[in-house]
Amino acid sequence: MTASRSHKEAERRRRQRINAHLSTLRSLLPSTSKMDKASLLAQVVHRVKKLRCQVADVARRDGPACLCPELPGPLPSESDEASLSRCSGEEGLVEATVCCDDRPSLNRDLGQVVRAFGARVVRAEMATLAGRTRCVLRIKWAGRESEFGGLKRALRMVMENRALDCGPDRVAVGDKRTRAYSSIDTGVDDRL
Repeated sequence: MTASRSHKEAERRRRQRINAHLSTLRSLLPSTSKMDKASLLAQVVHRVKKLRCQVADVARRDGPACLCPELPGPLPSESDEASLSRCSGEEGLVEATVCCDDRPSLNRDLGQVVRAFGARVVRAEMATLAGRTRCVLRIKWAGRESEFGGLKRALRMVMENRALDCGPDRVAVGDKRTRAYSSIDTGVDDRL
């Protein structure tokens, strides 16, 4: 008997929470006070899509060109992406794009990969939205053509948050004690 009463109370509280959230949604949209739940949710979905398009238009107009085909503008997409391409007209400049779940170590991991290949970031654009991050890096790189694929694989491993061993130097990514080991003995501790 008490289990049944407890279940009824939990169900009543759940319905109250749902109705409170539906009421909040009704207050955010115009002309929705007498709308049923399904129609209200359809209106909310429509409105969110419309707002997303408006944000993309503003980003496209005011921001740099986006490499993400799903959402124009510099905002992160819902799918993981790691790409590397040469910038036309500028010798030794490449553009790296990584779009993945946001995590505290992402910037550190990207920096380690870039340094491991003897490159340096000359421009970085980052956007985070709803737990996703998109990083577009312009990298000055004088590496050999044979290392280009290795850099691309290393970026993909950063995107996947996996440990990696890459390029002219070895880089361990994704653990608490991340280290880069230089193949040249400089006499300096290379721990990052």
